Amino acid sequence: MISSLTRGLRILDLLVDQQRPWRLNELAQELDISKSGLHGLLATLVECGYVERLPGGFYQLGFKAWRIGNSFPTADLVHAASPIMERLVGETREGTILGVLNGFEVSYVHLVESSQIVRVHANIGDRISAHCTSTGLALLAFQDGAYVDRHIPAALAPSSSLTITEPENLKAELKRTRVRGYSINRGGWNADVGGIAAPVMGTRGPIAALCIALPLFRMNQSWVQRVAPLLQQAAAEIGQALLAQPDQQQAAR
Repeated sequence: MISSLTRGLRILDLLVDQQRPWRLNELAQELDISKSGLHGLLATLVECGYVERLPGGFYQLGFKAWRIGNSFPTADLVHAASPIMERLVGETREGTILGVLNGFEVSYVHLVESSQIVRVHANIGDRISAHCTSTGLALLAFQDGAYVDRHIPAALAPSSSLTITEPENLKAELKRTRVRGYSINRGGWNADVGGIAAPVMGTRGPIAALCIALPLFRMNQSWVQRVAPLLQQAAAEIGQALLAQPDQQQAAR
């Protein structure tokens, strides 16, 4: 580990997570780095274009960081998923979310909102602990056997009063998800929100997960039984569309 590089990446992580400009003294306090050491790191990041210095001594993400974020290889995934997600929203009248797994976090890379007045709101780029969401449960359930043990944190922090917080309960839910073929989450992220999700499978395992999210009061058992096959079909179509792309075919060989 190169300590100066690690500290520089911690600065970028904080600027990404908080999505607001920071003063030097705020960053130093939050990251527990001396002001003199932080000033040098920020000067380097500004010079290289990863951080921008604003009037008044504030710092925010720079254009180079934006370019790196936009080069993350989800463009093909979103291109393949978009029309299928639009169709699924038309069929179910509920919003759809596409997420990918990074360690024990889910990042949302695309969404199509419901037109209903009462609906679930999410944002592209949101990062949520995987055990709290149907998207995360679907992604964890279909990883290889050692993945969860390798990435599960020592404590599963609750996002609501209904979040799974015991590792053994989580593993039992992941087993049920594998048998069922899709995950069910009732209030784990927000006590008023429910969702079901199915994995988008590639040649080496799940690439992403497709979720239908809705207010919990509309999510009864008959709804799940009616919508789950539509969700699974849509997730399978996204996977097939990805494998049909020339670059994906080359990577699979």
